[in-house]
Amino acid sequence: MKNIFLTPLLFSLGIAVALSACSSNDAAAPPPADPFVFSTQTPDRFVRVDRTGEPAIGTALLSRDTTMFPPLDVNGNPLNPGNIFNNFNDQRDAFNRGNPANDANDFAGILTTGPQPNSLRKIHFEIGPQLRTLQLTPCSTETVVPPADDTQVNISTCVAVVAPVVLPDVITFDFNTPAGWPNGRGFDDPVVDRLLAAALLHISGAGAPHNINSLVGVINPWNGTPGMPCDKPAGCTGDESGTPSPTTFPHLRPAHS
Repeated sequence: MKNIFLTPLLFSLGIAVALSACSSNDAAAPPPADPFVFSTQTPDRFVRVDRTGEPAIGTALLSRDTTMFPPLDVNGNPLNPGNIFNNFNDQRDAFNRGNPANDANDFAGILTTGPQPNSLRKIHFEIGPQLRTLQLTPCSTETVVPPADDTQVNISTCVAVVAPVVLPDVITFDFNTPAGWPNGRGFDDPVVDRLLAAALLHISGAGAPHNINSLVGVINPWNGTPGMPCDKPAGCTGDESGTPSPTTFPHLRPAHS
């Protein structure tokens, strides 16, 4: 009779010892490593090196020449100076280091009438005649025909249209306005085509001969109607595959082989 009770007792004791050992091992195990490890370096070791809220602004209208066109503020001091970790002082780096809230004050003048050869006014001086030859109406006007230099080109209408779109250099989204650049940005939005139209063509005011989509499909591939926003029920694309972006995350097409 003793064996009947002894066997279950020993079995129970064995389980208890095993559980105790497991509990002891768990307690001694080190905690898992923190998957989030952040730098503890001081803020002065960091400087923003890039930002592209609105594409092509810095690339198209600012210079990387540090010897001829250093970016200076109204007092002649370096604009948005860097530090030893980012001491490049050309216009584009100064723009990238800047605070978007200050973009209009710091860079509107440089972008439009700065000394660099690709400021907006100089671009209009160079290509205005070509635009007219192509039956396109620039947003600029010439105070002298033909102008001797860019100071005889008035771009005030262009600036009034494009500046609120690209400055500050951030992506904005208005829930009360249809989506699509310049309101937000989709993968297939013809951003550069629309940006060029805003900066170069007469698209504002009653009777304007052009609109924000006038260059869509003219410069870059577009499977919609050239010069028009998307007019296909299944969506439009500038992608070489000719197929719209997937409607589900991550909204990317298969990689080209």
